Amino acid sequence: MFRKALTIGSSVTAMALPWFASAQLPNYVQPAPVQGDPVQRILGILQTVINWMLTGLIALAVIFVIIAAYNYLTAAGDEEKVKTAKNMIIYAVVAVAVGLASQILVSLATALVK
Repeated sequence: MFRKALTIGSSVTAMALPWFASAQLPNYVQPAPVQGDPVQRILGILQTVINWMLTGLIALAVIFVIIAAYNYLTAAGDEEKVKTAKNMIIYAVVAVAVGLASQILVSLATALVK
């Protein structure tokens, strides 16, 4: 059973890798640095930092969901492993939601300052 789950999991991962690689935007243009008002410059820097952090957060969330799925598949009826896997998925979703909320807050602050 373990070998079958491992084979299926690795096959799905191998098939999904090109999809993840194609997520890169080919025509992405870096935003021009904001000049002038110091508040807008700070918000621009904050937006750039949050964008980088959100990208890392989403990558980590995907890794945690994959680990949680592996734990869930290999639990073999162990209630504690199933509970741990479910909690890992919930924490990953909450982390992404918090990251997106920070993105929204900075965008709102930037819109209010303009």
